[in-house]
Amino acid sequence: MTLSILLVDPDADRRTRITRSLGGMDCRIAGLAAGPDDAVRIAADTAPDVALVAATLGNGSGERLTDRLSGEHGVPVVLVAAGGLEPVPLGLAAQAGVMGVLVEPIGATTLRSTLEVAVCRFREIRALRQEAEVLRQSVEARKVIERAKGLLMEGGRLSEREAYARIRRKSMDTQRPMTEIARAIILSAEVSMAPH
Repeated sequence: MTLSILLVDPDADRRTRITRSLGGMDCRIAGLAAGPDDAVRIAADTAPDVALVAATLGNGSGERLTDRLSGEHGVPVVLVAAGGLEPVPLGLAAQAGVMGVLVEPIGATTLRSTLEVAVCRFREIRALRQEAEVLRQSVEARKVIERAKGLLMEGGRLSEREAYARIRRKSMDTQRPMTEIARAIILSAEVSMAPH
C-alpha cells in the first residue's frame, strides 16, 4: 500500500533525514511542515494517510495538533523523538490520535511497519467508534419509541401491539421515521399535561 505522509517537525535536519529514510519506500510525502498551522493546512489540502509529528513541538501545541489531525482530518499520528535526548511527553503519547512512537535513529523497516500499523489501527478504531455511535442511536430510538408506546397505551387504553402499530402506521403514512412520530407523541403528551 502506498502511504501519503505528512511530516511535521521544526527541525529541518530531521525532516531531511526522515524524508531520505522514506525515499526507498512505497510512499509519498504529502507535505512538510515546521509547525502546527502549516500541518493543519496541509492536512486539509492533501488528506494524508498518516502524520509523523515531532514530539518536541512544545507549549501544548503537540496535543492540540494531534487532536486536530486525528479528530478533524482523520489522520493518525506517529510521534518522532530524538533518541535519548528528548523524552516523549506522556500526555502527548496518550492522545487519542497517536498510534505509535518512534525514537531515532529509525530504521527504514521499523519506520514503514510502524506507519502501516498506525494507519490500520486508526481505521479499525474509527470503524468501531462509528459502529458504537450507530448502536447508541438505535438504543436511543428504541427508548423514545417505548416511551411513546407507553403513553399511547396509557392514554388510549391500547395494547402494546396496538400502540406500536399506530406509531408504525403514522410513520408509513407520513413517510417520516418512527422516532420522529414517537417524539411528536411525547411532546403532545407533555404539552397536554403542562399546567395552564
